[in-house]
Amino acid sequence: MNYSISVVIPFYHAEEFFEEAYNSIKAQTLLPLEIIVVIDGCGAKAENFLSKFEDLKVISLEQNGGPAKARNTGVKSAKGDYIAFMDADDKWEPEKLELQLEFLQNNPEFSSCHTAIKTFIGQEVIATFDNKPTKLTIEDLLVSSHVVPTSWLIKKSAFEKVNGFDTNIQCSEDHDITLRLVIAEEHIGFLKAPLAFLRREGHGNISSNGRKIFIGHRQLLKKHKSLFNKHPKLKYFFMYKTCMTAGGKSQGLEQKIYYLIGRIICLFDKTVK
Repeated sequence: MNYSISVVIPFYHAEEFFEEAYNSIKAQTLLPLEIIVVIDGCGAKAENFLSKFEDLKVISLEQNGGPAKARNTGVKSAKGDYIAFMDADDKWEPEKLELQLEFLQNNPEFSSCHTAIKTFIGQEVIATFDNKPTKLTIEDLLVSSHVVPTSWLIKKSAFEKVNGFDTNIQCSEDHDITLRLVIAEEHIGFLKAPLAFLRREGHGNISSNGRKIFIGHRQLLKKHKSLFNKHPKLKYFFMYKTCMTAGGKSQGLEQKIYYLIGRIICLFDKTVK
């Protein structure tokens, strides 16, 4: 049986890097059915820029609502059986979609899968992340999000089953949806091959902002409070890791505050380190 893939891309002032992302999609050994770009409140400038690319389905939101809203909007209009998410400044290896679809067809217990990733600046790869669980569990997800949207392929039906991304959560919306999927027994598999590339140019993406990371993780803890409370050691470790990560992406007094909170958490559980 043949399956189709829709690619969904949130677009927010990404003119500098979009062409590289687009070219990596067009170079896929398994071409998607459609490429949906959701302009997140950028207006005519973004529309004019994107008009020069072939085969794009462009949706323009009047106001900036964040990547969760943009992705949900894209999925609603998607015609494919599967959804592949990409950020507008990232890129893929040519065989990414083909290998992921093959994996899901050969492993029907999974409704989605993600791949190992490489982070890069310019043309230089700076790190590879390939040490992740083959099948994500709730316990895995109480420690880390693991899944990066740019590396993810999911059945549209599974995405719709959990009502997509929670637009009230900023920065951690990808972590939240993976938790809800696993709770709903929509299992997430992992391909160890690094087939997705995440740009780290320091150009203002959410994952480089310590305060947004801290706020997003706090929202996640609040929403899934009962689940975290069932696993107190994992809860404290997640809180500690949040503070250390936010501190590492902050400066001055704010950095010191995050690190201080992390040290206080250590007093409650000596195993968090």
